[in-house]
Amino acid sequence: MPVFSPFEILFEFLYPTNIPVQAPDPIAVQGYWLQVSLRPDSPVQSLSFDIAFAETTNFNSGAGSKYLQAQFIDANGNVNIYSNFFSSAQPGFLNQVISKGQTLIYGAQCLALKAGAPVAATPQSGTGWRGLVSVTPHGSSGNLICEPTQRLLYLNLSNTGTPAVFGACVYPVATLAGIVV
Repeated sequence: MPVFSPFEILFEFLYPTNIPVQAPDPIAVQGYWLQVSLRPDSPVQSLSFDIAFAETTNFNSGAGSKYLQAQFIDANGNVNIYSNFFSSAQPGFLNQVISKGQTLIYGAQCLALKAGAPVAATPQSGTGWRGLVSVTPHGSSGNLICEPTQRLLYLNLSNTGTPAVFGACVYPVATLAGIVV
């Protein structure tokens, strides 16, 4: 599979335990998102493809893979949880199908708070998963337009332990050979 881009998924406190902090220790939640479109001038009406994640770090620190949430936004704008992300030897969104002129969005992030894990149980180092993403069309290549982004939220915990967003950003991720696959 050709390498498309790097990825980094994080759920971690910003300050190491040996740094005294007067304010609450913020949490960074960073996910990887990939927007995929089948060109409107494509010679094919639909195309199947794989988005595979190859880790370069072990995803077993902190909350680990059990709190990874994978989802996709379909052509109608509906958010769908994708429960098969780890169901094969190659993690990712496998055997996806897109039709001519459609755009789909795929995302993966670690959501330990949403899963009900107490923040106190999250180790200081948190959870980090890094590696490389491959996008492989089944059949005709040069028809998919793929744009990766990292989306980052900064959370503060209130006195009750409820997370509150105090900052967010989206930034592009470099690709190895451009956005056309």
